[in-house]
Amino acid sequence: MNITIVSGSQRAHSQSLNVAYYLQTLAEPHFDKATVLDLHQLNLPFWNEGVWQDSEEWKQWKPVAQILKKSDAFIFITPEWHGMATPALKNFLMLTTDQELAHKAALLVSVSASVNGVYPISELRMTGNKNNHVCFLPDHLMFRNCEDILTTEHECTDLNLHDRSEYTMKLLAAYANALAPVHRDMINIGKKFRYGM
Repeated sequence: MNITIVSGSQRAHSQSLNVAYYLQTLAEPHFDKATVLDLHQLNLPFWNEGVWQDSEEWKQWKPVAQILKKSDAFIFITPEWHGMATPALKNFLMLTTDQELAHKAALLVSVSASVNGVYPISELRMTGNKNNHVCFLPDHLMFRNCEDILTTEHECTDLNLHDRSEYTMKLLAAYANALAPVHRDMINIGKKFRYGM
């Protein structure tokens, strides 16, 4: 199984990217390949209809979409900016389709420099899967006071959060394994209902 971990910060060398690399180390025992996508580095254009028409500005999306199609699970990480998920991550989720994400397991993760982190999780649960049909786990992770608990070597010094993160990674792998036949069997027959009700 493959997993893609998306760091949703638009900043270079962000704490979200630090969390992504930390979770990558936890994912490796459960997945054959763990890929980190840094949305700061990708610098994708904001969504427009050209993505449907294969216009020149969207050529860079094709290899990203291929990585997602080959993935069995996902982790979406966002810092909390003004109580919201980042524009880059919301844009990324708008670009994804059922082809890449439908009926596959995804873990939501928020990162906060203080004691916050709830609002972006709630926001993503409300709208982040509408047209791509990704399946968010009931559990999520919040890295609060991130500058105090994460080292520059991508380690978490909060032992309770580390234990919870290890458990949640096992849970994500179990969901990914269980949902694999659902994606396989439902992706084509669900196309006429891809935009919900």
